[in-house]
Amino acid sequence: MKKRSQCPTPPQTKSNNRRYRNKRPPFRPDPEHWTRKSQHGWKAKVSYETEDDAWEWLNQQPRLRAQGYKVYRCRVCQKWHIGHTKDDE
Repeated sequence: MKKRSQCPTPPQTKSNNRRYRNKRPPFRPDPEHWTRKSQHGWKAKVSYETEDDAWEWLNQQPRLRAQGYKVYRCRVCQKWHIGHTKDDE
Protein backbone atom coordinates (compact mmCIF):
# COMPACT_ATOMS: atom_id res chain seq x y z
CA MET A 1 0.00 0.00 0.00
CA LYS A 2 1.22 3.47 -0.87
CA LYS A 3 1.49 6.06 1.84
CA ARG A 4 -0.24 9.34 1.35
CA SER A 5 1.70 12.53 1.83
CA GLN A 6 1.26 14.30 5.12
CA CYS A 7 0.42 17.59 3.43
CA PRO A 8 -3.35 17.77 2.93
CA THR A 9 -4.63 19.36 -0.25
CA PRO A 10 -7.31 22.03 0.03
CA PRO A 11 -10.76 20.89 -1.04
CA GLN A 12 -11.66 21.99 -4.57
CA THR A 13 -15.19 22.90 -5.45
CA LYS A 14 -16.61 22.44 -8.92
CA SER A 15 -17.10 26.15 -9.52
CA ASN A 16 -13.55 26.88 -8.43
CA ASN A 17 -12.10 24.48 -11.03
CA ARG A 18 -13.91 26.10 -13.95
CA ARG A 19 -13.16 29.71 -13.13
CA TYR A 20 -11.18 31.61 -15.76
CA ARG A 21 -8.59 33.45 -13.71
CA ASN A 22 -6.48 35.08 -16.40
CA LYS A 23 -8.93 37.72 -17.59
CA ARG A 24 -6.45 39.84 -19.55
CA PRO A 25 -4.15 38.57 -22.25
CA PRO A 26 -0.47 39.05 -21.48
CA PHE A 27 -0.08 41.38 -24.47
CA ARG A 28 -2.24 43.57 -26.67
CA PRO A 29 -1.84 42.65 -30.35
CA ASP A 30 -1.06 45.41 -32.81
CA PRO A 31 -4.46 46.57 -34.15
CA GLU A 32 -2.80 47.36 -37.46
CA HIS A 33 -2.49 43.62 -38.19
CA TRP A 34 -5.00 42.00 -35.80
CA THR A 35 -8.74 42.48 -35.28
CA ARG A 36 -10.87 41.62 -32.24
CA LYS A 37 -12.74 38.35 -32.77
CA SER A 38 -14.35 38.06 -29.34
CA GLN A 39 -13.67 39.13 -25.80
CA HIS A 40 -10.78 36.67 -25.48
CA GLY A 41 -9.67 36.24 -29.07
CA TRP A 42 -7.93 38.00 -31.93
CA LYS A 43 -7.51 37.09 -35.59
CA ALA A 44 -5.29 38.35 -38.37
CA LYS A 45 -6.84 40.81 -40.82
CA VAL A 46 -7.24 39.81 -44.46
CA SER A 47 -4.03 40.57 -46.29
CA TYR A 48 -3.51 41.38 -49.96
CA GLU A 49 -0.28 40.82 -51.88
CA THR A 50 -0.50 44.08 -53.85
CA GLU A 51 -2.02 47.49 -53.27
CA ASP A 52 -4.05 47.15 -56.48
CA ASP A 53 -5.70 43.96 -55.21
CA ALA A 54 -6.73 45.71 -52.00
CA TRP A 55 -8.10 48.77 -53.83
CA GLU A 56 -9.98 46.51 -56.25
CA TRP A 57 -11.78 44.80 -53.36
CA LEU A 58 -12.44 48.10 -51.53
CA ASN A 59 -13.90 49.74 -54.63
CA GLN A 60 -16.47 46.93 -54.77
CA GLN A 61 -17.62 47.86 -51.23
CA PRO A 62 -19.14 51.38 -51.38
CA ARG A 63 -20.43 51.16 -47.81
CA LEU A 64 -16.90 50.70 -46.45
CA ARG A 65 -15.56 53.53 -48.61
CA ALA A 66 -18.28 55.80 -47.18
CA GLN A 67 -17.15 54.88 -43.64
CA GLY A 68 -13.62 56.05 -44.40
CA TYR A 69 -11.82 52.74 -44.84
CA LYS A 70 -8.46 52.98 -46.61
CA VAL A 71 -5.77 50.69 -47.95
CA TYR A 72 -2.52 50.70 -45.95
CA ARG A 73 0.74 48.77 -45.78
CA CYS A 74 1.10 46.72 -42.59
CA ARG A 75 4.34 47.12 -40.64
CA VAL A 76 3.95 43.63 -39.12
CA CYS A 77 3.54 41.45 -42.23
CA GLN A 78 4.57 43.88 -45.01
CA LYS A 79 1.34 43.20 -46.93
CA TRP A 80 -1.70 45.38 -47.63
CA HIS A 81 -4.77 45.63 -45.35
CA ILE A 82 -8.04 47.56 -45.44
CA GLY A 83 -9.23 49.52 -42.43
CA HIS A 84 -8.95 52.68 -40.40
CA THR A 85 -5.50 53.92 -39.51
CA LYS A 86 -4.66 56.07 -36.49
CA ASP A 87 -2.86 58.72 -38.54
CA ASP A 88 -6.02 59.54 -40.57
CA GLU A 89 -6.62 63.27 -40.73
